[in-house]
Amino acid sequence: MGKRMLAAAGCVCAVLLVTGCAAAPGSSGPSADAAVEPIEIVSQPEAVGDPVSLDIPLDESGAFVFDRWPSACALTDEATLSAILPQLDGVAQSGRERKLRILSLGGPGGGMATVPEADCETAVGFPVDGLRLEDGNVAVSFTTTVEAAGSAEFVERNTSDKSGTDVRVGGASCVVTERRYDCQMQSISFGIVLDARPYGQYFGRSESAYVVDGEQISYSRGDVDAFLEMAEEKILLPVVAASVDRLG
Repeated sequence: MGKRMLAAAGCVCAVLLVTGCAAAPGSSGPSADAAVEPIEIVSQPEAVGDPVSLDIPLDESGAFVFDRWPSACALTDEATLSAILPQLDGVAQSGRERKLRILSLGGPGGGMATVPEADCETAVGFPVDGLRLEDGNVAVSFTTTVEAAGSAEFVERNTSDKSGTDVRVGGASCVVTERRYDCQMQSISFGIVLDARPYGQYFGRSESAYVVDGEQISYSRGDVDAFLEMAEEKILLPVVAASVDRLG
């Protein structure tokens, strides 16, 4: 994606730690005898939600006017996630504003701007005690960021250089690192990070079962790497592809 100047100040880019989570405070936690259906994953859903409009006016820097930037939360909304995870029992999102150091088209001057919902945390709940949103246990969650949005020149100038594997996802140039995609299109650059954990740990079980594109697969406690590889390919990549499609 070439060398670019770092424009974001205080950009939230951290991967959520892949460690066990306790049940929510005040909860006794899920029972080891609880009935848990395999979590279904559809990596090529028929529909992925409504388009995200980029028909937004520009300000003098070449950016979309800052109070109308596409929301990072829109990239992992319930309509999109329910197509890929059809059993989900709700999505909780927390958007955060971010201050950006803007590099204007006229040179290195620019200034600071505040973008509402430039960053977003999205948690997915499933319909079983222990995996509901209120239980506080992570089965699937995302961190999304909108790094730059506006004219092609503005996006190029204000998107930072990334290290990783270069791939093409639809109409976007992306860089892949561990469970993270950073993608650039003509009018927007964004990042999506996945935190997925085998759910059996919350029930004191040695295995977690999934139905992936119609095939049932179980992952034991020793298969975490295989599980994470599946989650990156079958959950994260479809979410990224859906975002590219909706933004296109």
